[in-house]
Amino acid sequence: MKNALWTKAIKAGADPQRARRFVELLAATPAGTALEKYSADQIHLLVALFSGSQALSELLVANPDWLTTLDIERIRHSRREQGLRGEVRGWLESRLVERDYTGALAQLRRFKQREMLRIAARDLARLADVVAITREISDVADVCLDTVWQICRQQFTERFGQPYHQDADGRWHSTEFCVLGMGKLGGQELNYSSDVDVLFVYGDEGQVFKEPP
Repeated sequence: MKNALWTKAIKAGADPQRARRFVELLAATPAGTALEKYSADQIHLLVALFSGSQALSELLVANPDWLTTLDIERIRHSRREQGLRGEVRGWLESRLVERDYTGALAQLRRFKQREMLRIAARDLARLADVVAITREISDVADVCLDTVWQICRQQFTERFGQPYHQDADGRWHSTEFCVLGMGKLGGQELNYSSDVDVLFVYGDEGQVFKEPP
């Protein structure tokens, strides 16, 4: 890299050797030209990421178009859960209409990977405290769980039918279902290695029908 700011930031990084290697790998991708024009703050962010996580560094090199997610002005601030849900909703509806469940799950995995890359970059560059980071990780988990639930519900409903149950008077009602987050997810305190503990809760025992009973 000809930009002297890169040399200075790499030398000051936590792992200069790893940071230099991943900068060189990223520079060899179509994103290389843009790296020469990066500001000191943007360079510091990437060097912190490269020094702090080999796995996420490899993910970024494999997906150089995700650099837009790490724009320094955007990444200074947390993403709200509403915004995350809105992004997923933008592509999920069409996938469900097309019954492209495999494609929907693959796109959700990429969404989750990209968001974890963004959150880790904020964390490693010290742009947010632990409360904000764990809240964002928890919000991503909430959105992913809800999306998987929507995908699976449509799949199973198409295959087996809609679940119903009877009340004491013998009248049929649609059976409701939800996923409850427990532990650290319930407290919105997930970290990078946390297990996600959930409960699956439904209204009552019943039957499934292709047509309303």
